[in-house]
Amino acid sequence: MLDMKIIKALQTDARKPIVKLAREVGANEATVRRRIGKLLKEGIIERFTVVLDYHKLGRVIKAFIGLRVQPAKLREIVDHLSKHPDIQVLYRTSGDTDIFAEVIFEKMEDLNEFLEEELRLEGILGTIVTIVIGPYKRCPWTGL
Repeated sequence: MLDMKIIKALQTDARKPIVKLAREVGANEATVRRRIGKLLKEGIIERFTVVLDYHKLGRVIKAFIGLRVQPAKLREIVDHLSKHPDIQVLYRTSGDTDIFAEVIFEKMEDLNEFLEEELRLEGILGTIVTIVIGPYKRCPWTGL
């Protein structure tokens, strides 16, 4: 499918010139330009963004934090955590945890401080912290 070829090519390099992109996906330039416009209009492509090399920024501690929370406090906790700059993604989950956060810190002390200070919110019943030791396949957005 042409749209998926275009999307995959843009995920690799969204700044790639349309002419080069068209050659890569085997379509003409006008078709690729029109398909990208359609993907944007339909909201399939929401935006083009910057991918940071967190290692070069010195932010190499990545962890996943599962939180068990009181249902009545869920929205309040999510609103609070959403504002924290070191939380990359927050998910609503089922199973052992209610919220799953992906965080990236410069050093282990920062993670520890986050756990001790930011997660002292009323309504958090428990946490499960998993620190990433190393990747088998890197995240296409964070490079971690």
